[in-house]
Amino acid sequence: WESVRNFATVVADDTILPLKLYVSSLSGGGTNVKVGFAGNMMTAAKQFEKNQALLVKAVDKKDGSKSSAALESMAEALLTYRTEGRLLGPDGGGDIPSVDEIRRSTKRFRGEAFEAKIKERDARVASGQK
Repeated sequence: WESVRNFATVVADDTILPLKLYVSSLSGGGTNVKVGFAGNMMTAAKQFEKNQALLVKAVDKKDGSKSSAALESMAEALLTYRTEGRLLGPDGGGDIPSVDEIRRSTKRFRGEAFEAKIKERDARVASGQK
């Protein structure tokens, strides 16, 4: 029960805030950007939070069936969250651009000038000049 308590009070509890913050960032963080699936993600995050609280209570009572039900509901909520947010690919989504992809994008939109400035700055830093 101690391992389950640790999962419920540390791991699962520490998961709630990042779930909500990610949805907030998708929603524009106070701007007028609208993302259609963000509402479903927030609902899933709240469902995860609710079931995490139920898990803590069930662990305190050492109730195996309620603990299991809470864990299953948490898993369902997390799957819904990931599905709605399109976070199911490799490495939790697979849609996070690599450094090379960002550089290629930079070249397309800003041309080679931006990359040249970065290389010049790196050369200055390496030589100790300002």
